[in-house]
Amino acid sequence: MWDEKSRRIRILAVIIIGIIGVLILRLVWMQLFQGGQYKKIADLNRTRQIVALAPRGTIYDRNGAVLVTSRPSFAVSIIPSEYNQTRETTALLAGITGVAADDITKLLGASADFPYTPVPVKRDIDAAAIAKIEERQDYLPGVIIEAIPIRHYVYKELAAHVLGFIGSISEKEYAERKKQGYRPNDLIGKDGVEAVWETALRGKDGAKQVEINAVGEETRPLGDRPSVPGLGLVLTLDANLQKAAEEALAAQVSASRSLGAPAKGGAVVMLDVKTGGLLVMASNPAFDPNQFAGGISSREWNQLIGNPNTPLTNRVIQNVYPPASVFKIVTAAAALDMNKTTAQEIFEDKGVYVLNGWSFYGWDTKGLGKLNIADALAWSSDPVFYELGNRLGVDNLASYALTFGYGQITGISLAGEEKGLVPTQDWKQAAYGEPWYPGETLIAAIGQGYYLATPLQQAQLAMAVANSGIVYKPMLVDKVLTTDGRVAQNFEPEISRTVYLTSEVWELIRQGMQAVTTRGTGAAVFQGFAQSVAGKSGSAETGRGTTHSWFVCYAPADNPQIAMAVFVEDGGEGSMAAAPVTRRVLEAYFGLAAKPLPPVTRTD
Repeated sequence: MWDEKSRRIRILAVIIIGIIGVLILRLVWMQLFQGGQYKKIADLNRTRQIVALAPRGTIYDRNGAVLVTSRPSFAVSIIPSEYNQTRETTALLAGITGVAADDITKLLGASADFPYTPVPVKRDIDAAAIAKIEERQDYLPGVIIEAIPIRHYVYKELAAHVLGFIGSISEKEYAERKKQGYRPNDLIGKDGVEAVWETALRGKDGAKQVEINAVGEETRPLGDRPSVPGLGLVLTLDANLQKAAEEALAAQVSASRSLGAPAKGGAVVMLDVKTGGLLVMASNPAFDPNQFAGGISSREWNQLIGNPNTPLTNRVIQNVYPPASVFKIVTAAAALDMNKTTAQEIFEDKGVYVLNGWSFYGWDTKGLGKLNIADALAWSSDPVFYELGNRLGVDNLASYALTFGYGQITGISLAGEEKGLVPTQDWKQAAYGEPWYPGETLIAAIGQGYYLATPLQQAQLAMAVANSGIVYKPMLVDKVLTTDGRVAQNFEPEISRTVYLTSEVWELIRQGMQAVTTRGTGAAVFQGFAQSVAGKSGSAETGRGTTHSWFVCYAPADNPQIAMAVFVEDGGEGSMAAAPVTRRVLEAYFGLAAKPLPPVTRTD
């Protein structure tokens, strides 16, 4: 019996010794081989590392006016590793911030790989929300208030389509930029300059480390790595001219509506003819980019995308329209260059042009009488250009249109630029399975039918005439600045194309365009204007019973400095809607007092 008891004691002793041995080995393993890892975990339990977001770079206009900057604000954020993710906790946080509980859960899910990095739930919160969070801190473990920079668009809607906006990074964008240090809930440039210059504007985030107590309160700082602001940008844009253009355009849209036109919006673009720099790029209606800076609500977003007048669309480059009678500049240049007409030829506008038994009417059905080519431009004679189109043929017309830049993007450094359309016989056969009809050539010669162009392309056409064929690539950013204001990079003008015509041809076109504002279709609007202006009006029939209004010009006519295009969508005839806006913007450019405009009747 004693032997049996002794055997059991020995077995038990062996088991105990074995267990102690295993514990000792485990302790040795943890101390020698995993000590660093557990020390890190222990440190994280008593310290907190908070990302110090870098302020995005400041954006200036050409005169140094601040257009976009970053201002201090507060955000409600969650540290995932400390957050008690229960339904009750999330519901409480949702009630305070106004962010849906499901959205909070999604934000946390996207940050699973960053358990110690604060996840902003609500940016730019007010004092009332801060107080509610602090009062309920015991029920919201891991929820903190952190100071962050927030994007501030100083003049709200001004130049919104140029500047763009920022928003939460998408899954695709995060996958592409993860190696660059982006996190799943970062903000990123989504449109305009903010998107194109994202890398320069972003800056470099810093970090600070603080000690916390058992309930997650910060007790003392342990370290700080300051953030580095993004680079600054100096645009070619003139904020004062931009404001004048937006106000004039908005006033005309309202005026057109009061006269019964739908007037969905419009565009104004002004270019420096010596550099291609954009002085003005206005699109109406616009939006306030500040809506996006702190996180746009579903209601605000739905209002923007549901607006039938598409305020998020940059009409200067992202929509295309029939170029209308502005295109007659191309038709005239092609006919003169190919010797299909001369400066001396006299045409007779009887108000109608007949081809193969079909009648094609001009805008003045009574007829404009005897006209040379310059007169035809000045008075925008449809019958004269029907005849020139018939002489040229659609493919020759298309060749010159392409030379002037139609049907091609301008290369401006903004996303979403449309190239428009230059139709040919082969194009129609491929697109519609139909041959080209002679009557379609007549319509094409006056910028109707299948031709489509952007306002920026129309402005570049005016630049080509002003510069005797030299067309500069549109330039939007003039300089890149370091954080201390030094010039890091300058951008030089770049010629994108040269249209080769004889000096005699250019002179004839310039004579016709200058006559537009002195005795032709734009004379009433520019009566008494102190500067010489060379222009061309246009009225594009939409096929819906409405008319788009165009006016392009360069000024001064004898020594061009700027070229511009004005467009009012569904706004009426060119001389009645776009031309008045043109005058108002030119008054601002030349520093002239705005004068009452005379009443205008249809002249194009």
